Amino acid sequence: MKSSQTMSVVLLVVGLVAGLGTGYFMAPTKEVPGEIQYETIYASPLEDIVIQFASIEADDPGIETGTPMTEQILEPRLNAYLDKLGYDLSFDILIDNAQETPAIHLEKVQAFHSQGVDLIIGGRWSSQAQSALPYVNENNMLLFSPSSTSPLLAIPDDNLYRMCPTDVVQADAIAEMLWTWGIEGVIVIQRVDPWADGIYNLLGPAFEERGGEIVDRISYNPESKEFTSDLQTLENIAIEAIAEYGEEHTGILVISFSEAAIIFTQAEGFPTIYNDVAWFGTDGTAITQRLKDDSPTQAAHLMVPSTLAAPGISPKFRELNATYYPLTGQVLDYYRAVYNDISWVMLEAVLQAQSVEAIDVIPLIMDISDNTYGASGWCKLNEDGDRFPPDYEIWGYGVRGGVTTDVNYGKYNTFYGTVEWYIEELGFTPPGH
Repeated sequence: MKSSQTMSVVLLVVGLVAGLGTGYFMAPTKEVPGEIQYETIYASPLEDIVIQFASIEADDPGIETGTPMTEQILEPRLNAYLDKLGYDLSFDILIDNAQETPAIHLEKVQAFHSQGVDLIIGGRWSSQAQSALPYVNENNMLLFSPSSTSPLLAIPDDNLYRMCPTDVVQADAIAEMLWTWGIEGVIVIQRVDPWADGIYNLLGPAFEERGGEIVDRISYNPESKEFTSDLQTLENIAIEAIAEYGEEHTGILVISFSEAAIIFTQAEGFPTIYNDVAWFGTDGTAITQRLKDDSPTQAAHLMVPSTLAAPGISPKFRELNATYYPLTGQVLDYYRAVYNDISWVMLEAVLQAQSVEAIDVIPLIMDISDNTYGASGWCKLNEDGDRFPPDYEIWGYGVRGGVTTDVNYGKYNTFYGTVEWYIEELGFTPPGH
């Protein structure tokens, strides 16, 4: 550069000094031909505040397992992390309950926004995420879901991120699970919502490609507590399906959440569907505390092998499970592991942005997720803000030591598109094909 030219440069130094809790940048004090003079200007980052996230659980069972994890694992660990960094900050997660209802979930999102809390872990059911998404986008909020899987919400450039895979892969896992069991004709009974509809729409082509057929479909109101009419219809359809396919080649797929406990209990009154055909499920019926609490005998009798995204088993997962299990009496499932990882990613984004404003945090989510290996495995997201697909475990129910418990009956390998059944756990070999 020639000496006659004037240089005007701002050198930005982005740094978080753990011991000082400050960042700084250097800026020119004046313009002098051929010369730059600097002074150091210290800028205070976040300090002396409580960083708040909201966690909206989908239902009462979510509250039962989510609250101890939040209060006894996440908050202490995240606050300890802030202490190690030397920040004059503390961290708090505000817990609420959507009570199984999309409209209530939206009300909770609106209430948190009015309190100035715009960083939300929620939308755990796709119907709940869908109900809140327009409001979240319009108000520059961040909604980060650990368990919404509907492909209908795979939308680029919105404010919904999902650290879980969509049901595009799960539909293949379900189809292969059914086919390798020996099912040729399956009857679907499902709740009416975008999540269940999405699985059903994807399952049909995937199952038909393997040679199977969806015999019929029964849709029910998820808010209902009485399913006997639907179950009578299911009984009648099953009798006809058995006449065509045979008992061992006829199955029932339930696409349900915790209301499955009521369905299984009431199904006991219908001999064909309760005793003569195999039941299967999805991630909505895998490792579900309400089934073990409210219909333990029926769940163990039906077994209900159900697909659930598999965490990357690592020392991180094992350590978190060893802490989580004594608190809740449940195995750490994929979505709880994801909840842990979302909390760490969001906090790191806040610290890097030096802001609790969602509009500042959102641009950092993708890069931080891509560089995070958490309890659930590699947290990399795709262009829609959804997780790249892992393998799927097949969880069901069985009696072990006189108690109904979660049993891992098999695994679906996403890369190869194959299912491995754990014959020792099943106690028999499925008919298969």
